[in-house]
Amino acid sequence: MQVDPRSVASDWLAAFARAVGSADAGAVAATFLPAGWLRDLLVFTWDIRSLEGREKIAAYLSDTLRPSTIADIKLDDRPFLAPRTFSVPHSSHATGVEVAFTFECAHGHGRANARLVPGDDGVFRALAVMTELHDIPGHEESDILPLRDDLTGIPGRDMQKEFNQWVKEVETNPYVLIVGGGHTALQVAARCKQMNIRALVVERSDRIGDSWRKRYPTLTLHTVKRHHSMLYLPFPTNWPEFTPRDKIADWLEHYASIQDLVVWTNAELKTKPVYHPERGDWDVTIFREGFDVKLRPAHIVFATGTLGRPHMPDLPDVDLFPGAVMHSQHYAGAAPYAGKRAVVVGAGNSSIDICQDLVLHGAESVTMVQRSQTCVCDREYTAQGLRQSFPEDVPLPVADFQWASLPVGLLKKLAIADQQSVWDANKELHEKLRTGGLRLDMGPEGQGIYLLTLERAGGALDAWMDKGGADMIGDGRIKVKNGIFPQRFSKNGLIMSDGSELSADVVIFATGFVHMREANAELLGEEVLNQTDAVYGLDEEGEIKGSYRPSGYPRLWFATGDFFISRFMSKTLALQLKAIQLGLLEHDGRRVGLKRWRPTAS
Repeated sequence: MQVDPRSVASDWLAAFARAVGSADAGAVAATFLPAGWLRDLLVFTWDIRSLEGREKIAAYLSDTLRPSTIADIKLDDRPFLAPRTFSVPHSSHATGVEVAFTFECAHGHGRANARLVPGDDGVFRALAVMTELHDIPGHEESDILPLRDDLTGIPGRDMQKEFNQWVKEVETNPYVLIVGGGHTALQVAARCKQMNIRALVVERSDRIGDSWRKRYPTLTLHTVKRHHSMLYLPFPTNWPEFTPRDKIADWLEHYASIQDLVVWTNAELKTKPVYHPERGDWDVTIFREGFDVKLRPAHIVFATGTLGRPHMPDLPDVDLFPGAVMHSQHYAGAAPYAGKRAVVVGAGNSSIDICQDLVLHGAESVTMVQRSQTCVCDREYTAQGLRQSFPEDVPLPVADFQWASLPVGLLKKLAIADQQSVWDANKELHEKLRTGGLRLDMGPEGQGIYLLTLERAGGALDAWMDKGGADMIGDGRIKVKNGIFPQRFSKNGLIMSDGSELSADVVIFATGFVHMREANAELLGEEVLNQTDAVYGLDEEGEIKGSYRPSGYPRLWFATGDFFISRFMSKTLALQLKAIQLGLLEHDGRRVGLKRWRPTAS
């Protein structure tokens, strides 16, 4: 049956607009499939929510929907956003319709994206809708670098002088202090700049990008370049598909300069900044180039990396072992270990990269220690999915908007339902790994590598995207010991949990990292930290915990995630910062939206 996407989109949008206009939460929910999803970014509340099913959607809207909540709904007919058809997942014949629309809401200008599929009765209803606050009226995000327009010929104007004055204002009176200098920190800073929010970035390393330069030399990003592009600044057309360590480090440094970000390197936030609720700002001290600098920002955003300090098991008797012991964070390459017996503890991306490097540089033996199971997919297989989600012929902001409009909870359900196809597509790869003794899974629920990364990034993630390691495991060049773990060192290597001894000259722990919140415990102090929510991983609704939303403590924020997440969610964070700055939003650091939705009595 031929589907007219514009007709389907218009009919559904008319029904949705009528229901919203009458403030009928039940009628709005009825425009969704029974198991449909609503993802809301700052529209109905100043919070980030994902609701599954008509009952939860209706309950959420019953407390927040008013006749004037959403108005002036209009179909978005711009290129790449106009109604279009798509194949409904896990259906051999059904065709869905994707539609974008704009609206005005109580908080400002809004936009939304909906995916409509036919129900059992043939009527199209929403599988998923994302509503998003896009801009605050009168304070819209600029599409040109501020203070960089040509002012030639305008009496009394001096572009460079005005720019220098702005930098001085940011350095002496920042509205937001961003701690960290990686991709997330820089994208949040760039977004703030375009929204006229004074943001100062402090990075403790000597150069932007040093956090990458100090990683192992064979590190290469495992996502395609479109996925890990930076906000506002696409890569050159001849950029490698999978960016190597030093290239991404240099690109971040280049990005900070091109985007006119105000960054202090060799600068570190000193312990226990103090928040003053009566003033609405913090007392902080930055140790910069040998001197203490006092600042009073209204907000602190921690963007020190989703993965904090290295997680290093504290095994007894390390003094008996004469060889080298290190965390993968400090592994500087395989050359010193040619002819040596190497043991790599862990079975994730870092582990397989290091094992491959050791084999290629002549280690006598390389053994990977796998404690449980590992989720492994071919890198090119994963890349094909990313290319479909972030196609080259679609502007990246549009691709981001469309991908973000699929709630993570829905993606997880689809991934679990589709897990057999992943096993089938990676069958040859998996046969090699099983031959070498590696134990495989697709996660405890079959959710696959992408969802595992969101749920368990850090010390608990055993997963990798393969780029040749399976061949080495299959033919025995990388040996695998699984189901056991090291208990202590010996003079010859490691004593394992089954009592066996694993001989080694070098032991490398690829055992992940402590999460950001815990890594900053000493810096923030227990009193502040104990009032904050968990950071990273997914909450019960499928949203990232404690990130880009109130942390639980006033004017303290965490920004986490991969390049796409921080590229897109930086706007959500910046809008909250701007709303507070304008006096449109007041809260005590706790999540207002969830508190409204939670039943008052049980």
